[in-house]
Amino acid sequence: MEQETLVYPLADNTVLQDKYTILNVLNAGGFGITYLALDNPNSRYVVIKECMPDAYAYRDLNTGCVHPRDEQTATSFAQSIANSQQEASVLSQLSHPGIVQVFDIFDANGTCYYVMENIQGQTLFDLMTSMHASGQSMDPAQAMDLLFRILDILHYLHSMGVYHCDIKPGNIFIQPDGTPKLIDFGAVRTKTLQHQGLVQITPGYTPPEFYPGRRSEIGPWCDIYELGATFYELLTGQVPQPADQRSVVDRNPKVTSYAILRQTYPMNFLSGIDKALSPDERNRFHSAKAWHDYINAMGAAGTLKAGGVARKTLPKARKKSSAGTAFLIILLIAGAALWVCWKQGLVNF
Repeated sequence: MEQETLVYPLADNTVLQDKYTILNVLNAGGFGITYLALDNPNSRYVVIKECMPDAYAYRDLNTGCVHPRDEQTATSFAQSIANSQQEASVLSQLSHPGIVQVFDIFDANGTCYYVMENIQGQTLFDLMTSMHASGQSMDPAQAMDLLFRILDILHYLHSMGVYHCDIKPGNIFIQPDGTPKLIDFGAVRTKTLQHQGLVQITPGYTPPEFYPGRRSEIGPWCDIYELGATFYELLTGQVPQPADQRSVVDRNPKVTSYAILRQTYPMNFLSGIDKALSPDERNRFHSAKAWHDYINAMGAAGTLKAGGVARKTLPKARKKSSAGTAFLIILLIAGAALWVCWKQGLVNF
């Protein structure tokens, strides 16, 4: 029987770097702990992420310091710290309203920490879980707007040579005004750092090229697959089949095969999700812009544009025809009035 591993966070009111006061734990995962803290010099709430891989390290409750569990796990612990430092370093160089902002990075207690903005709202996972539980679905305009906003974030991210590599509903934060933010860059890769470090596998979301024995170049198409999987679950309530299985025999139903979805959402929106979710990376969109352009190109009637649903407008030729008809009616009425006046001797020609 496998022994349960307990994670001991820092105690409340612990002060780090003589400026950050820990208030409470927000979340504790397999590789780290996030805390709500007060940035005392700036009088603001922040989120602090601590590298704490419980499989490789433990905390000395007397000192608060983190140590590797044994000599065998020391290397893995060191790699976890390096990955966390890389994540923080990459994030600190990004500046986009749709990406969580990093304020500070530091080492303490035998591990590393970084300080982020404290954002309000809920994850897309929480939002759609409550929606599906109540039998609701996201409004088409809202769903398309959300997709366009995330594609805009990815377009910026990829232009910087950065790939998130772990896009899923739990890593998309929806703020009170409905705008999304990408969070948790723990699996981040760059053009120069491809398969180095830990590989994050989330069955149903991770593309085939991340699986052992199938690794190929990491690029925008990897994030595109994960975003396709995210919207697949948003619309169907089901997580796609694991990509390593789909790459052998693909039995995953397409969103375009659901009659109820075809009645609710535009076909260009649905078919784009199916294309993004292709197990063969050659058949996917190779950029966020390509997905955006695909939807707009198929929506040539003017029913869809970035940022939401547009009002339909009449073609110019039809407007001219309507104006011509009105002018002809006016002429006929005027002619009839003149004829009546002539008959009654009121007008001489």
